[in-house]
Amino acid sequence: MSEFLRVERKGAIATVWIDRQAKMNTMTVAMRNEFPAMFMGLDGDDAVRVVVIRGAGGKAFSAGGDVAEFLTLAPADLELWGDTLTWAERCRKPVIAAIDGYAMGAGLELALACDFRIATRRSEFAFPEVRLGMIPGSGGTQRAIRLIGMTRGKLFMMTGQRIPAERAEAWGLITQCVADDTLDSAVDALAGDLAERAPLALRTLKTVLNRGADAPLETALELERKAYAWLRSTHDYEEGVKSFVEKRPPRYRGR
Repeated sequence: MSEFLRVERKGAIATVWIDRQAKMNTMTVAMRNEFPAMFMGLDGDDAVRVVVIRGAGGKAFSAGGDVAEFLTLAPADLELWGDTLTWAERCRKPVIAAIDGYAMGAGLELALACDFRIATRRSEFAFPEVRLGMIPGSGGTQRAIRLIGMTRGKLFMMTGQRIPAERAEAWGLITQCVADDTLDSAVDALAGDLAERAPLALRTLKTVLNRGADAPLETALELERKAYAWLRSTHDYEEGVKSFVEKRPPRYRGR
């Protein structure tokens, strides 16, 4: 792993730190190329139940990509480069973006690939690419319009404007806007809550929600039914029912 990305583990929660503070946590090509292997590793680690992504320094989650590198890449490179941030979504475990400060360009695209986005009130969000003669190219256009709708999406992306966290919450771009000094407690509360849930159920639910959202209703309903039926064959399903009947806390094993 590069000097600008690190993973810290505490119990069932793994925190990925983007730590390039001198450059507002902008991401180099090398950093972006580390995400697939990093998320595959976290996905395969049974000890990890929840993943949190944070930007170090308190000024930016990530202010985007390293613009100075952009002209060094060929079109074919950019096509593959645009897929690297999707691995937060591909990870079968819940992924939380803890945002304090700027989340712009590729930084916002990474956050949108996460399942939850909790941001401080001082945070700001933007897709400024259009001001540089380009467009968001790592999932930003499609994930944003699915969250905030076409009308707001066009205004947001085609002007390249910045919006504050409270408006981002009202639009549905982020999950929750919190006071600047309560980000840690809000993230810890959500991560702790998720870590207590049955891992297989969470993994299956994430897949059903993500895959079903853009499928025809009948297809999505069939996916839901089959996923539910499959869970019946697992230890965690049986343990959830038994613990409820026996009035005791469940002991999920992820099996």
